[in-house]
Amino acid sequence: MCYHSPEMVERKNFEIGEIEREFFIKGPVEIACQPKGFNRWCTLPYPNHINGCPNFGKRKDCPPLAPYFLDLYKPQVYIAFMRFNFEEFLERKRELHPDWTLKALANPRHFQGHLDSKLKDFVNSKLNEPDLEHFQAVFNPEAMGVNIHLTARRAGIELEWPPRKNMYRIALLAQKKSGDKRHLFIDEA
Repeated sequence: MCYHSPEMVERKNFEIGEIEREFFIKGPVEIACQPKGFNRWCTLPYPNHINGCPNFGKRKDCPPLAPYFLDLYKPQVYIAFMRFNFEEFLERKRELHPDWTLKALANPRHFQGHLDSKLKDFVNSKLNEPDLEHFQAVFNPEAMGVNIHLTARRAGIELEWPPRKNMYRIALLAQKKSGDKRHLFIDEA
């Protein structure tokens, strides 16, 4: 039987939309890419995945199946950021679940889908603006060999890892080398 304290019954949940966030675009900056064929990070073990990411070699938007960024796009990009107050999120989750570990509170299943959806909405609205109409959104640039930490640093944003105060969701706005104007959402499976 599950027990809920009166405080939890009164306030069973909170709206993730209440948490502070900010959307902005920086650039243009020169993309920082790993050497072609470098996807070591995806094969490193992490908890419950001794062989690395289970999507490696299975999804078309994951290495080694994902195309190399510089084979498709020009090296100058704009970066769309969504800064999310992760510290506030964890505090609010802790109020609801005081007995949870930090690992349980920070589980991406609690926020990842919502944040990715909001970033896509922001990016799609920007791609309709005249200055960016010839750009495409790339939502999974790491799979294409992009060093997102170094690229963000070149735009003046220092990413925390692991995130403590702020979490950033990031998309690149890039121009195809061929001049193709279709939008590519590289994260679609």
